[in-house]
Amino acid sequence: MAIVLLIFGLSLLPALVAVWFSLRAKRLSEGLGLAREAASGGGFRAMLERSRDLNYVEGLGYIVGDASCQMNARSPYLRCAFNPCGPCAGCDFYEAPTVRTVVQTVPTPITSCPLPEMPLSCPLPAFSVAA
Repeated sequence: MAIVLLIFGLSLLPALVAVWFSLRAKRLSEGLGLAREAASGGGFRAMLERSRDLNYVEGLGYIVGDASCQMNARSPYLRCAFNPCGPCAGCDFYEAPTVRTVVQTVPTPITSCPLPEMPLSCPLPAFSVAA
């Protein structure tokens, strides 16, 4: 009789170990789910805060930060390499684009011509016309 109970107990042992593993895995996944939920909530809040600085530039799409800065990453996820999270205002590495100014002035008339005057008569001999 003892042998039968021992065999019966040993046959239930793998099932008990499997139940123990499944309960432990379920507890771990619930903990990870809570952590994932907490992290995604913070990410959503951060995205909402960042979306105020999200600008649409035609040809580039959505970019974060000041599009006129030369250090801008031109990305909807990353502002720049120097200041990825902070605002562009007050950044030490902010480089405004160089604006080339075109100065249009009226040319002044030249009083003396640098070329010599053209002669009134042609210095070459006249052509002879053969009849």
